[in-house]
Amino acid sequence: MSTRAVGFSSRRPSSPKRSTSCSPSRVRMLGFQAPPSTAIDTSASQVSVQSRMIRSVFSRTARLPWYPNCQYVSEMTVLVASVCTLQTETVTNTPTLDGTRSSLRLWFAMVPLLLGVLIGALAISSVSTALPAIRGELDLTDTEGLWLVDVYALSLAATLIVAARIGDAFGRKTIILIGLAGFAVLNVIGGLAGSGLLLIVVRALLGVAEAFVIAGVVATIGAKFQARERVLAYGLWTATFGTGSALGPVLGGVLAEGPGWRWLLLGSVPLAVIAAALALWLVPDSRSSQRPSWDLPSILSSIVALGALVFALHEALAAPMSAVVAAVIAILSLVFFVRRQRRLRDPLIDMRLFRVSGFSPAIIRIIVSSGVSSASVLLVSLHLQDSRGQSAAEAGIALLPQAVAIAIGGVVAPVALRWLSANALTVLALMLQAVGLVWLALDPAIVAIPLVLVGLGFGVGATLAATALFEVTTEDQAGQVGAIQEVGFALGGGLGIAVFGTIAAVLVTGGFVAAVLVAAVVVTAAALLPLARRTVR
Repeated sequence: MSTRAVGFSSRRPSSPKRSTSCSPSRVRMLGFQAPPSTAIDTSASQVSVQSRMIRSVFSRTARLPWYPNCQYVSEMTVLVASVCTLQTETVTNTPTLDGTRSSLRLWFAMVPLLLGVLIGALAISSVSTALPAIRGELDLTDTEGLWLVDVYALSLAATLIVAARIGDAFGRKTIILIGLAGFAVLNVIGGLAGSGLLLIVVRALLGVAEAFVIAGVVATIGAKFQARERVLAYGLWTATFGTGSALGPVLGGVLAEGPGWRWLLLGSVPLAVIAAALALWLVPDSRSSQRPSWDLPSILSSIVALGALVFALHEALAAPMSAVVAAVIAILSLVFFVRRQRRLRDPLIDMRLFRVSGFSPAIIRIIVSSGVSSASVLLVSLHLQDSRGQSAAEAGIALLPQAVAIAIGGVVAPVALRWLSANALTVLALMLQAVGLVWLALDPAIVAIPLVLVGLGFGVGATLAATALFEVTTEDQAGQVGAIQEVGFALGGGLGIAVFGTIAAVLVTGGFVAAVLVAAVVVTAAALLPLARRTVR
């Protein structure tokens, strides 16, 4: 057993070139059950190509001007493709094309795919600036307002892996159409909703629909495009999602101040219908040639654990007894889930990943950084509208510096590694977020510069943390690593809004300042986590 420190470096020390073949002895060495020899060679080759493609796409998309700049799942980049390929033997039963280039029709199919991604990205981020208008018309409580913003990303995170499995079994085109149809129907219901409870339920179901769309889109790109062209297709996916997420707050503010917040939902209906019609005509279908395994107890226990945990966080101050009951349910469900994953041959999540040195610190940093970034958007938006009397549109525009800073951070991170070590740069990024939050608490009248610091820290830190996950794991684990990472970003955004938003809502006097200061303490603690190290067996 040898050990070498890699931290959050995007480079590996030079080492002898390893064979891409995966012998039974090597599979056992990595802690996995070896399948038959023919399956080993096929899956190993596929995973090797997939891993190189993922890293290539990651390095290229990090240079896009829009990357990463959304709020709840700001780092939901092309690596979410890994969620849709949890089984290394996943192969489409129809070849892409007999040649080296994808067909023109396949590129036209990107139009409905990207349109579906754009609709979901706008839905994620547009509610924050429209929340005061929604809260006033539907007479929402502070807790209901938090649920309205939060529930979308949480339901998305909870169902992403399940949606990918359904696509493998019944076809990726099928789940795309289901997701887009769900968007159209649910947005009509939400746009006509007369109660806050109904609107919250609609938002939760919209998150599920978005999970279906994302899982189907990413898997279709991976299955149908040639390896070289896949990079461009994933880059378009990333740019579309990031652009929609950045424009969401501005659009939410403008519509809330103009024709009304209901058009945030109703305006998406024709877009969803057009996307579904084009997808039905243009998008090719694909599915796994292997029958995916289903474990209902694992699926249900993961959803119950996540939902109960978030409920406990929401009600911790307002209803302590209910929060305690929910926390107990969450703990029991989580224990059951973990123990079951350890017994299954094909688990949803291989829990041994969390024992890899450096893996857990990276995930914690992802959750904390994403949560702080998402919470700052909500808190500043409400502060500008409730305390300073700004309109929803003005508040949305005021949030743009943070989105731009996140994009710059993603580009700056690999360049800055020329002068600073990865660990030092990661700590610096998290401390930038802490400084920005403290500045925001001490002088709430100035929001632009603090938001730039928070966004820049998130862009740099998230990029390095995402890279670190692949540095401390093997290529054979790329699929599950991507799944855990994306759930971490989505869960971090949801928990950040739940925790810090609850503090601001419960403390009538000084709630904004208290929530921001607590966020600063949390992100500082994350910066002080032990240095990541990798153990190679």
